[in-house]
Amino acid sequence: MTVDIGSVMLQDDQDRRDEKTLLKLARDLDEGALAEIFDTYYVPLYRYIYHHVGHVQTAEDLTARVFQRLLEKLHAGRGPRHHLKGWLYRVAHNVIIDEMRRQGHRDHAPLDERLPDAAAAPEEQAQQSILAERARRALMDLAPRQRAAVSLKYLMGLENEEVARCLGLSVGAVKALQHRGLDTLRRRLATGVAAGATEGSDR
Repeated sequence: MTVDIGSVMLQDDQDRRDEKTLLKLARDLDEGALAEIFDTYYVPLYRYIYHHVGHVQTAEDLTARVFQRLLEKLHAGRGPRHHLKGWLYRVAHNVIIDEMRRQGHRDHAPLDERLPDAAAAPEEQAQQSILAERARRALMDLAPRQRAAVSLKYLMGLENEEVARCLGLSVGAVKALQHRGLDTLRRRLATGVAAGATEGSDR
C-alpha cells in the first residue's frame, strides 16, 4: 500500500487551520463555533474522563465542567489561543485529578463501548466482559500520570506532542510514562489471564 505523504501533510495542515479558525470564532463568542466545539469534543472527552473515574454520572459532570471552564475563560477574554484540543484535554486531566483527590472512586457503570458483542455466544460474551473488566482495573491501578499518558495516546489517539501539551511535560517524559505504564499493564494483565486459566482448570 502506497501512502501519499503530501496528501497526509496537507490534511494535517488543513485540520490545524480548521481548529485555528474555529478557536478564533469561539474567542469572539460565536455561538456556531462554540456548538461545533461541543459536538466535536464532547464524546472523546467523556470517554477519556470515564476511563479515569469509572463512573458514568461523574464522567458526565466532569465533562460538562471542562466546557464550563472553557466558556468562563472565553467570556473573560482568556482561554486557549492555540491547540484547542490540547487545552481541553489538559483541563480534563486537571478536573480528573481534582475529583480523585476530593472523593476517590465510586461504583461505576460501563460505557456502551465496553458491552460484549451481542452476536457472540454466551461463553464469548462472558469472556469479553471479564477481559474488559481486567483491563479497566489494570488501567485504573496505574499512577495518574501514567494512566493519562497511556489513555491519551492509545485510547484517544493523540500524538505524543499533543499528549505532552496536555500534561505539561516534555515528549521524552511522556514516552517514559507510556513505557512504564504499558509494561505495568502487560504484567498485570498477564497475571490476570494466568489466574483466570487456573480458575477455569479447577472447575
